[in-house]
Amino acid sequence: MKLQRAAMTILIVFFIFYLLYLGQALLLPLVIAGAVAYLINVSAHTIGMLRIGGRSLPRPIAMAVALAVILGSLTLVVQLITVNIASVIKVAPLYQQNLEALIYKGYALVGVQEAPNIREVLNQLDFRSYLQDLGGTVRSLLSRTGIIIVYLIFLLLEQRTFAAKIRALVRDPERREDVFNLIDKIRSDIRSYIGIKVLTSAATALLSYVVLSLVGVDFASFWAVLIFFLNFIPTIGSIIATAFPSVLALVQFDTLAPFVVIASVLTLLQFCIGSLLEPRLMGNRLNLSPIVILLSLGLWGTLWGIPGMFLCVPITVVMVIIFSYFPETRPAAILLSGNGELSVGPRRGDSSRHEQTPVEK
Repeated sequence: MKLQRAAMTILIVFFIFYLLYLGQALLLPLVIAGAVAYLINVSAHTIGMLRIGGRSLPRPIAMAVALAVILGSLTLVVQLITVNIASVIKVAPLYQQNLEALIYKGYALVGVQEAPNIREVLNQLDFRSYLQDLGGTVRSLLSRTGIIIVYLIFLLLEQRTFAAKIRALVRDPERREDVFNLIDKIRSDIRSYIGIKVLTSAATALLSYVVLSLVGVDFASFWAVLIFFLNFIPTIGSIIATAFPSVLALVQFDTLAPFVVIASVLTLLQFCIGSLLEPRLMGNRLNLSPIVILLSLGLWGTLWGIPGMFLCVPITVVMVIIFSYFPETRPAAILLSGNGELSVGPRRGDSSRHEQTPVEK
C-alpha cells in the first residue's frame, strides 16, 4: 500500500511539473506579475515605516509611491538594456577582430608558426547574431508586458479581500490562526531574502561599476545593472556576472592587464559579498540545502527559462514552509532544508505537532 502511494505521489508530481511546462505562456506572466506585486508590497511596507514629522505615510500613499518607484525602475532598466544591446551589436565586429588578433598573439607566444584558421571559427561563433538573439529574448518579454500589467492590477486589487476569504474558508479559529501564521512566515522569509539580496546585489553592482569605469571598460553602467540582476540567480549568476565584463575587457583592449584586473577584482567582490557578507546577513532564515538550490535552479530554469532561475529560491522557500506545515509532507521539507530543523510545526490538532523528527532528535 505504501509503495502504491509513493508511486502515485511521484506520478502526480511529474504531472504537475509537466503542466507547469506546458502552461508556461499562461502561468509565467501571472507569476511575474505576482513577483512584481510582492515587490510593490515590500516597498510599500518599507516606505510606510519611514516617519515624516513624527508621522508615517498612510498605506494608500505608500502603495502609490512604491508602485511608481518599482514600475519606473523597471522601465529604466529595460530601456538601458535594450539601448546597450543595440550599441554592443554595432561594435561586435570590432571586438571579434580584437579577439582574433589576441588569439594569434597567443599562438605566437607559445611558438606555433602556423595557427589554425581562427577566422572561420570566429565566423561560426558570430557574436553579433548571439547579441541579436538576446535582444529578441528581451523583446519577447516586452511583448508580454500588457498581460503582466493586467494581472498586476487585478492582483493588487484582489489582495484587499484575501484575509476575508481566508476567514470565510477556514471556520475553525485555531486552524485559521495556523493559516495566517503560515502566511506571515512565508511573507517574512521572502521579505528578508529580497531585502538582503537587493542590498548585497546593489553593493556588488556599485563597486563593480566603479572598477569598470576606472579601467575604462565599455558600457560600464550596463554591466553594473546586469551584475545586479544576475546576482539573484544562485551560484551561476555570480559566475556569469564576472565572466561577461572580463571577456569584454579581454577583447576591448590590446593588452591582458585590464582583463586580469577586471577578472580578479570582480571575483574578489563576488566572494567577499556573496560568500562572506551575505551569509552573515542572511543567517539561517532560508535554511535551504545548497544542493537543493542547485537542483531547484536547474529545474525551474528548464521549466521557465531565465525567469525561472530568478524565482527558484523564493519558490523553494515557499515549498519548504508549506511542506513543513503538513505531517504528510514534513519529511520532504526536512530533506529540502539545510540542517533538518524546521521553524514551522505541523498544524494544530495533529498528534505529531510536538514530536521531534529523527533529525531534530
